[in-house]
Amino acid sequence: MSWSTTTRFRRTTVVAIAMVLATASCGSNGGSVNETQPSTTEASVAADVDSDKILEIVGDKVTELGLTGAVFGVWRGDEQVIADAVGESPVGVPATPDMQLRVGQPMEPMLSTVLLQLSEEGTIGLDEPIAKWVPDFPRADKITPRMLADSTSGISDYVTNPDFLKMFYANPIKGFTAQEIFDLANARPPLFEPGTSFGYAHSDLCLLGVVLEKATDTELGDLLQNRIFDPLEMTASKVVLTPEMVEPILHGYTNERGVFEDSTFWNPTAFLNSGNMNSTLGDVSRWVRALGTGELLSDNLFDEMMAPSTAGLGPLTEDKFFAFGTIHFGSWIFMNPAFGGYNGVAMYDTDTKTTIVVYVTPGPTTNAETNNAVPIGNDIGALLLPDNPPKVP
Repeated sequence: MSWSTTTRFRRTTVVAIAMVLATASCGSNGGSVNETQPSTTEASVAADVDSDKILEIVGDKVTELGLTGAVFGVWRGDEQVIADAVGESPVGVPATPDMQLRVGQPMEPMLSTVLLQLSEEGTIGLDEPIAKWVPDFPRADKITPRMLADSTSGISDYVTNPDFLKMFYANPIKGFTAQEIFDLANARPPLFEPGTSFGYAHSDLCLLGVVLEKATDTELGDLLQNRIFDPLEMTASKVVLTPEMVEPILHGYTNERGVFEDSTFWNPTAFLNSGNMNSTLGDVSRWVRALGTGELLSDNLFDEMMAPSTAGLGPLTEDKFFAFGTIHFGSWIFMNPAFGGYNGVAMYDTDTKTTIVVYVTPGPTTNAETNNAVPIGNDIGALLLPDNPPKVP
């Protein structure tokens, strides 16, 4: 789930990921937010850092960027340092860290995790042509599930198709089907031969979700429920096919259509299988920690998921690469979702097991052309790990 390269539509993950990878060659501590028993980290993480300083960073940025509200949290291993909220959501109502929000990109490595699980069970071959499940899709005999998870299929990204943007902005409440998305993706020529380069595309995720469904004869929402949400006790998370949300809600606001408006109930199926999921700060952080430690995978599969397997394709290197739905930047892995009034960043440092999650909602004067959660995440990371700060563009 993401945002687009056109002037009014917020820049998409396509652009955000490309910016990162193109450089490869050169309140309170409270909140019942899925707390678990503390675990010892493998390295100390600025032990003297006061949670009040984190709160101050967020408050200052909310003011500086003109944001409506923010929910944020920091964890060391499974030990919660802070989970809190600043601002209002909806306008006039104080934001709280347990509010439901649109998740966006952190959903993408969930699909890859399920894919890897199914590969180990013998249900899906990572390098088996997807023609077995979607025989009518163009070049299905050359595209594999691994390519879809890595965005190396060459399929054009439908989100950057001007026809999609017209349809979306004309009626952001309208839903999208997988076939509509495939038609938009295939309306433009492929970017390259499958497996020969890298080009981030939401089209890949939509197609991967369909492949997983057909291979298991199970809806994607049920797959994630059974294989991700239930094992991790993510009780506030759900894949949705309508604009539904459950109170309390962190309302999304945006000025990207030229007027400041409440975009909370824009239809998330515009990013089908790459962002149509609701959750909370606590559940997202639980997922990020599980992703970073390989909790739901065997050791061999986790090694494969984290390996720089795409290095050498396009701008990707061993230090800066995208694979299995996740951006790797040195020891940091991260996701930077944004859609219809929600900006987010989820970061995990694999050396110190430090997790940072921030979701914000813009205000009337906020710049809609950038992800406004990223500078907050970067500043918190610099506070916690001054010798190895995240530097998400």
